[in-house]
Amino acid sequence: MKTLNLLVLLLTAAILVPSCKEEDEGTPRQINKTYTYSQNLRGSAGVKGELTLDALRLSDIIGTEPAKDFKNAEMQLASSYLEISGLNQLEPPADTVAVVLENFTIKVGARQAVNLGDCSTDPQGPNEFAADVQQSTNEIIGLIQNIFTDVTSGNKSATITVSFTPNVNITSTDNVLLKISIDGTYHYVVFE
Repeated sequence: MKTLNLLVLLLTAAILVPSCKEEDEGTPRQINKTYTYSQNLRGSAGVKGELTLDALRLSDIIGTEPAKDFKNAEMQLASSYLEISGLNQLEPPADTVAVVLENFTIKVGARQAVNLGDCSTDPQGPNEFAADVQQSTNEIIGLIQNIFTDVTSGNKSATITVSFTPNVNITSTDNVLLKISIDGTYHYVVFE
């Protein structure tokens, strides 16, 4: 009789223990996604300006549901770049042949700002980079990695601030854009 009671007790425990386990762990999924963050740049000729751009959120990149159940991600360098587009559509000042954004600087979150040099429609010097061309130097990839880290950790968003001195007036209707392309593999779970 004791043996029978012991067997019933063990059988009951064996049934109860699996039913008490934590909530469903979900089904792992992943998204391979290249996302281009685009923001209008504007400024007044000869005046150094600073713009805090709209925050970039993980949910902007992969959607609300995957972001809610996000686990981790890996950045893919192949399609990651920075570009300043639209400068070639502006008229340069009468005394020059190029439209220039002097000392184009980007700050990601609370990190130290990085001066990329002068963005120009006609780059001539070592401290200049071309407008309307995808840039993926080590320095730029480092900035994109910082953005990717902020978007995939903590509060899942990145704050980007830019500063520069244009040699022409730039309004939002001029469609001068800062484009940052971020390529990554994002892992999340689906609960059914």
